[in-house]
Amino acid sequence: MSKVIINHNIKSTKENDVLKGKKGILKDNTITYNHKGVIIKITFLNNKVFFERENKDMKIYLEFEKNKSIITKYVIKDLGIELKLESITKELVINDNNIIIEYDLYMNGEFSDRFKYELEWRDL
Repeated sequence: MSKVIINHNIKSTKENDVLKGKKGILKDNTITYNHKGVIIKITFLNNKVFFERENKDMKIYLEFEKNKSIITKYVIKDLGIELKLESITKELVINDNNIIIEYDLYMNGEFSDRFKYELEWRDL
C-alpha cells in the first residue's frame, strides 16, 4: 500500500470536474480517494478498468473494456432502487501512472451522456 497524489478530470457534454493534488491510496492495482464526500475506487487490470463511486445515498458500478458494452448498476440506497447502467467504452488507455477512459453511458436503455475520465497519480 502506498500513498499517492491524485489528479482527475471528468468531462461530459454538461460539465467538467477537475481535481488536483488530492491524497489517495494505491493498493494492489486499486486507487481509492475521496472527492466531495464520494469514495471513488478505480481498479485497473491489463485491458479492463472497474470504477466505483459511493456515498451514503448512492453507489455506482461501472466496468470498462475497449470497444465493449458492459451492463452494471446504479443503486439509490435510501429508496432501494437499482437502475441498469450500460457503458460503451470508446477508448481505454492504461499506463504506469495514468488512465484515460472515453465512454457513452446509458441509464435504463436511454442515452445519458458521453464522458472522458482522465486519472493520473504519483507517489506522495
